[in-house]
Amino acid sequence: MKKRPEFPSTIKRRVLKRSGNRCERCGIDFNDDFIGEFHHVIPIICGEKNNIDNCSLLCHNCHLSAPNVKDERDLLIYKYFFLRFASFKEAAKFYGVDNRFDLYIKIAEDIAKISGKNLNNNLFQN
Repeated sequence: MKKRPEFPSTIKRRVLKRSGNRCERCGIDFNDDFIGEFHHVIPIICGEKNNIDNCSLLCHNCHLSAPNVKDERDLLIYKYFFLRFASFKEAAKFYGVDNRFDLYIKIAEDIAKISGKNLNNNLFQN
């Protein structure tokens, strides 16, 4: 099995500085015994590069739950929602809802706003 290319040390240092040596999702601090994992936001196999914009520093748990970004919409979800909320409960509280369906609707509406699309016109179109 081919090993995934690692980020160059210069990129890793810049990401560590940007993150303040914390998980960029949940904010947990790293130390000598608890280190972060460098995550490719868009996989190399999808044509992205090993650059600072494609690198996130995550704790192991956040890395395991990181979405597999394959297109522009996935990237919006990653940047505006995955890195913003550490849990369903936190996102639901922010949006003022109490169930996953309503949360998904609120997130879809925000994605539509961010991407400049009219959700009502595009909801059931491929």
